[in-house]
Parts: sequence; C-alpha cells; structure tokens
Amino acid sequence: MTLADAGLIVLALSLIAAAGFDLWKFEIPDTLTITIIGGALLFGFGTPGFDWASHAAAGGAFFAFGLLAFTRGWLGGGDVKIMTGCACWATLGTLIEQQIMVAIAGGGLALLLMLVRRSLAFAGITGEGAPRLVRVGADLPYAVAIAAGMAVWAWRHLPIA
Repeated sequence: MTLADAGLIVLALSLIAAAGFDLWKFEIPDTLTITIIGGALLFGFGTPGFDWASHAAAGGAFFAFGLLAFTRGWLGGGDVKIMTGCACWATLGTLIEQQIMVAIAGGGLALLLMLVRRSLAFAGITGEGAPRLVRVGADLPYAVAIAAGMAVWAWRHLPIA
C-alpha cells in the first residue's frame, strides 16, 4: 500500500464516519476534519507532482467562503469544517466542481427528506414520536451529502481503481 492509497482510505473512512455522526447526533467531531486533511497530506506525499500550493489555496479559499456561509446561516460549523478539509483534496481548478457535486447531493438529500418527512406527517407520524431525522423542520444532516458529493468528485479526479 502506498501513502497515496492510505490517504484515500483515510478520506473514505473519515467521510463515512462524518455522515454517520451527522445522522446519529446531528454533529460532526472536529477530529474528522483533521483526519481528512491528514489524508490529503498522505496522498500528497505519495503522489509525484502533487501541487501543494493549489491544494492549500483551495482549502483556504473554501474556508473563507465557509466563514461567510456560517455567519449567514447557510451552513453549520461542522459542515464548514468538513468541507474545508475536503477542499484540501481539490486544486483551485477542481474546487468549484467539487462544491457543485456536494451541492447537487445536498439538494437530492433535501428533496428526499422533505418527501419522507411530509409523507410521515401525512400518515400522522410526527412530533416526539418520530425519529429526529424525519421530523418536519429538523436539521439536514449535510455530511451525508458531503460524503456523496465527494464520492462522485473523487471518482472523477482521484486515482481510484
């Protein structure tokens, strides 16, 4: 196993864990952002010609946007941290595509949860009797969308074989 392979495994496991925590507690542990960035470092050390400056700039650019999004209430703090870590996997040339993939996955997740939540409400399953995930008005576990969008992006831009 190469360092690049190890980095890819760390990324995948970290995103799965982030999605799981977000579904379970609607929170994302800070340590998962660190492991995602650590995975990017491993990948970089194991990849000849890795463009360190572009990857760092992509992470910094998303962090700047993420601060704005957080202060406006568009994204939660955990989502911004995880997405900043994921942005370190992109270059400046692929960052926008990465975020578009995540946004599309987020839209799909939002539509799915709206349908499920409204269907259950129509069936009379609401309030405290319903699991938090499917309660009308509950938060969106966006780490699920981040993981899905990153999977599609990674399939297109990372050497996954």
